Amino acid sequence: MDLFDVARSCARRWYVILPLLVLSLLYGKHTYQQAKPVYYANAVIGFAPPSYRYDQAVAGEPVRRNGLLDVGGATLLANLAALGLRQPAVVDKVVAGGGQPNYVARMFPTTTGSAQIPLVMLEETSANPQTTSKTLELVTAQADSTLRTLQQGAQVPEDQMVSSFTVQPPSTPVAALPSRTRSTISVLGAGIGLSILLAVLVDVVLERRKRGRRTEPPVPYTPGEPPLPPGPGAPVTGNARAANSM
Repeated sequence: MDLFDVARSCARRWYVILPLLVLSLLYGKHTYQQAKPVYYANAVIGFAPPSYRYDQAVAGEPVRRNGLLDVGGATLLANLAALGLRQPAVVDKVVAGGGQPNYVARMFPTTTGSAQIPLVMLEETSANPQTTSKTLELVTAQADSTLRTLQQGAQVPEDQMVSSFTVQPPSTPVAALPSRTRSTISVLGAGIGLSILLAVLVDVVLERRKRGRRTEPPVPYTPGEPPLPPGPGAPVTGNARAANSM
């Protein structure tokens, strides 16, 4: 069966496909009205090294260095900051300020095989663009205090602490997938496909039944047997009258 056969089947069984298409359109309209648009935005946080670095120790005094930088460099601090921004205490502060708790804080994405960049990307997706931007602003504001708390826990001297700064402020929220337009198109596509399939199946079944009735073989007649009486409403022939009178 080619495309022309499908078109002929749909044309013959229009009374099957038309109601199904109407139902698909109504359901697609309902899906479009019910689906809420989703908005996405992101921000990027960077890290500034301390202004001074002491390479030589003073006799009798401990070396004033940032041990976290000596062990893992800025990449380690970026990883710790990304984890710290997802701690319950920080999430509670963001929510208290009017943000959402479902934000994402992760290392800046890089291609496979590339060196990790010491940056943290913040991402937020919500149904309200204002809430999306507000959440990222609140998380960005918590970055420096979170980083300071982590370094204080590692007993880093105040003048050797790494500070954070905003590399990219919260971007303008844009519509993200799944969008209601995409959902509506998917519903309409599925409805049209099922309507065509059902119309073709109905047409094939009805056409086979019609051909079966046309090719039904006649009842064989055996010589010497009286002819079969005519069906209801058929004219009675002379042979039939003779057979009935016997």
